[in-house]
Amino acid sequence: MNNKQLAEQIINFMGGKQNISQSWHCITRLRFNVIDAKKIKLEEIKMLNGVLGAQFQGGQFQVIIGHEVTNVYAEIDTLLGEREETGETPASGNIIDRIFDVISGIFTPILAAITGSGLLKGLMAILVTFNLLSDQSSTYQVLNAIADSAFYFLPFLVGFSAANKFKTNPSLAVALAGILLYPTFINNAAAGEISSLKFIGLSIPMNNYASTVIPIILGVWLLSYVEKYTKKIIPKSLSIIFVPLISLLVTAPILLAFIAPLGVTIGSYLEIVFTTLFKVAGPFAGALMGGLMPLIVITGMHYAFFPSTFASFEKFGFDIMLLPMNLVANLAQAGATLGVFIKTKDEKMKQLAISSFIPALFGITEPAIYGVTMKLKKPFYASMIGGAVGGVIFGSFAVKTFSFTVPGILALPTYVNPTGGNNFLFALVGIALSFMLGLILTIILLKEKQVESIEERDPIMPDIDEKSPTINKKMPIHLVSPLTGHAKVLSECPDETFASEIVGKGIGIIPTVGNVTAPFSGVVTMTTPTNHAIGLISDDGIELLIHIGIDTVSLNGEGFERFATEGDVVKVGEKLLEFDMNKIKESGLSLYSPIIVTNTPNFLEVLPLSNDDESVEAQHSQIITVIN
Repeated sequence: MNNKQLAEQIINFMGGKQNISQSWHCITRLRFNVIDAKKIKLEEIKMLNGVLGAQFQGGQFQVIIGHEVTNVYAEIDTLLGEREETGETPASGNIIDRIFDVISGIFTPILAAITGSGLLKGLMAILVTFNLLSDQSSTYQVLNAIADSAFYFLPFLVGFSAANKFKTNPSLAVALAGILLYPTFINNAAAGEISSLKFIGLSIPMNNYASTVIPIILGVWLLSYVEKYTKKIIPKSLSIIFVPLISLLVTAPILLAFIAPLGVTIGSYLEIVFTTLFKVAGPFAGALMGGLMPLIVITGMHYAFFPSTFASFEKFGFDIMLLPMNLVANLAQAGATLGVFIKTKDEKMKQLAISSFIPALFGITEPAIYGVTMKLKKPFYASMIGGAVGGVIFGSFAVKTFSFTVPGILALPTYVNPTGGNNFLFALVGIALSFMLGLILTIILLKEKQVESIEERDPIMPDIDEKSPTINKKMPIHLVSPLTGHAKVLSECPDETFASEIVGKGIGIIPTVGNVTAPFSGVVTMTTPTNHAIGLISDDGIELLIHIGIDTVSLNGEGFERFATEGDVVKVGEKLLEFDMNKIKESGLSLYSPIIVTNTPNFLEVLPLSNDDESVEAQHSQIITVIN
């Protein structure tokens, strides 16, 4: 499907446009705030062609797309632009999830300006180090202005982005950023002669808020409430004049007197905590952060470190935690992905591995994580070990980055210390070890039989190619039932996706026994984390999906137990799943279980044998005939 079709499918499986309250994207993921999480069909979204994965993390629903994310989001944005405002707000999660959601939603849209400026700073450092550019020249001064402006005026970028996140007026938010950076306060703070100014009984401390992020975030958050309540008081006919006036007059003094100084204090303590951690236990902290960074990135928790990272840049001019640890982890991930490319003989996995390896080198690791290493497991463990060892090197020698940019191979210039020293050399040693360990351990640990063939089409409807089992072209193939219960025609399925035969032809069964057995001899090709569905391919090349109940993914695995894993060879009658029918009924969900031949187009016809409501018995009753 093309990007527009994929966008339509994602929105549809998310419960429609009206269930989406906010949307944005990062380098590889679509990110959403939703009204009702129960309306999202997680497994169906995961199975879409073009989707690498989907998850709920940090109060958001995330759909991992990869390098096409910008194009897919453009279609999403166009489609969502047509919706009508409902006035609804998303349900609140726990406080930690809400904080992660806010930080991610603010920083993701402005990363382009930050990382582009950071990379330019790194290139300038290299030019100065090799005497190709003088730091006293006018050229350097102009380049420095270009590279440094995004960081010096960071409150403007953060303020605008925070306004979109908090759903308040962006121009007022930018005005607040301008107030924080107004020369009166900046100059008095620099001179040190005036510590504060009096304003209607309030004391306004003289601080330099350039490059800070927490003060403006807290200020815009306050603005969102002041503006909202002001709109309720002021008549609509006068709101265009008095709402902005009152919003600024109320918010700005509180921001300058209390919130901004508090924000600076919070940022300072965050920076002190993490800097002290690396000073006291550098190797241990490095191993922990470097090794666990892939998991931190997957959950989106890395955004929680952004405020302390910018506080460190503002106070010391460098970062020793988030970006350096991310760099060794990303290069280890790249090494592991290259290891898969070298080790596997499967052509489709080779293609996926090499196409994921290149972005990983440049710091974009989600395609590698979701498409290759995490899927094969052992390469993922190898990357964590590589990242941990690189983290030990970085932590032991306090390796620093002097500018913010995407932690990939192009970030190396930002590790050149403007004042000299071996920082750059230690950085090279750390990432080289991370990369090589990820590569070598993957080659050692990965066994060819563990490599699953990666199909370009939907995992639920893979192609049959020359490596698939040979399909019997002479005789009809009869499939026995994997369930005991009552047969139903597929058109009666409560789920329109199955009922309309989009996934493939088949039959439905209302089970009376909570066991699923293998209907033929073959291989398990697909399982789900919630164990409510399983996919098989027979020795004859028939691909079968067994889906227990409708919307049972919402049970999160409760009442389900799986006895087979992906890649297992199974025989007729072998137990695959066990499920609690009472649990499904008590949850108000349907027991209707679709049995679908997902590669229906490869056959002349797929015919359900049993009549509607006929009793069927697992391993004995024939339910489907496949005609070649």
